[in-house]
Amino acid sequence: MGYLFKNISLITMDPSRPEVVKGDLLIEGSKIISIGSNLPKSAHKVIEGRNLLVMPGFINTHTHVSMSLLRGYGDDLELFEWLNNRIWPVETKLTKNDVYVGAKLGIAEMLLSGTTTFLDMYQDMEMVAKAIVETGIRGHISRGTIYTGNEKMDKAALDQLESLIDDFHNYDDERIKVLAGPHAIYTNSKEFLEAQLEIVKRRNIGLHIHVSETKKENEDIIKTHGMTPVEYLNDIGLLDAPYVVSAHMIYLNEGDQDIVKEKGVGIAHNPKSNLKLGSGMANVQKYLKKGITVGLGTDGASSNNNLDMLSEMQYATMIQKGLNLDATALNAYDTLKMATTEGAKVLNISDRVGMLKEGYDADLIMFDLNQPHYYPIENNLVSKIAYSAKSSDIIMTMVKGKPLMVNRELKTIDIEKTYKEVSEIIGRIC
Repeated sequence: MGYLFKNISLITMDPSRPEVVKGDLLIEGSKIISIGSNLPKSAHKVIEGRNLLVMPGFINTHTHVSMSLLRGYGDDLELFEWLNNRIWPVETKLTKNDVYVGAKLGIAEMLLSGTTTFLDMYQDMEMVAKAIVETGIRGHISRGTIYTGNEKMDKAALDQLESLIDDFHNYDDERIKVLAGPHAIYTNSKEFLEAQLEIVKRRNIGLHIHVSETKKENEDIIKTHGMTPVEYLNDIGLLDAPYVVSAHMIYLNEGDQDIVKEKGVGIAHNPKSNLKLGSGMANVQKYLKKGITVGLGTDGASSNNNLDMLSEMQYATMIQKGLNLDATALNAYDTLKMATTEGAKVLNISDRVGMLKEGYDADLIMFDLNQPHYYPIENNLVSKIAYSAKSSDIIMTMVKGKPLMVNRELKTIDIEKTYKEVSEIIGRIC
């Protein structure tokens, strides 16, 4: 079935168009066919109404979706205490089905808050892939790897990456992509990183890693290797992967920034998680001025504590203004870019999603603007979305032309069943 959005406001994020246009949007199958005015209704399902706005769906460039199970479990702790004393011990109790249920819970939250694409890192990623297949969201998955020193276990982790690629990479016309996922420098040996890089290059996939998340991490790596984390990754060739998504990147000096720009590394900025864990804050405004590509991520719900990209956008823009003592820093439109077009660049899919454009996949969201916090509604809708919008205002989330949430109702997830399953899991593991 095709869809015609008729006489509504459009934030296309297409640089060839004005920021906001009033008009029609035609979808046939999975693709955007036309954007214009007075498009014929023909046999399409017509959606029209006062004060509706359509824009590209949000792209969450870094999360751990199954960790939605652990929301509120390890609050008010710094990163390493949080990992070592709370998160890693309880994760040993998770079954494959637990990971699947946690993924469904996180995907439900993302669909209700306008996310159409996400990049994930976790264990048992075939179960996350199963949830992606069933729910219809666009998901990129990376098997988080940690070097154990046990030859059998480490080989199994690499074999699992190869199997994920075989089973899911480019599934459903590239709705699912697989990346390597070395957790971090401090949890991987040089040889284990190089083994993953060999797979990445041979299979022509991306690489997803946590880098420079805390001051301690930075200092420890400099002490151990005599280089910053970015310099170390560059030295061992990891930044020569087909594309690299590097989460956090808080403590980058000028030389690091130059390397990141030269190598085309994409940064996933996670402001709320970085604040909550007391890790620090990346000066994204400086990175953007250097021409570095920066997308937005939520990190996991256990360190955020939600997966709401609108909330992430509002934190991101406000923090950069305060951090730089500059009210013009990270303006409203640039903030929307980080959540859409720039996120698509980070994930290496900017040729098919991230903007409303003829020929692109129909990954989009629709807002009901008939709310007090949008009025006066006649001016600056970009600002209203960046600074005023609430996820509860989103009344449709569509991926590849298929509505996955309509009028706050999830179409591919039995949410009440999921809630029950989550409660049963928590009763067992916590």
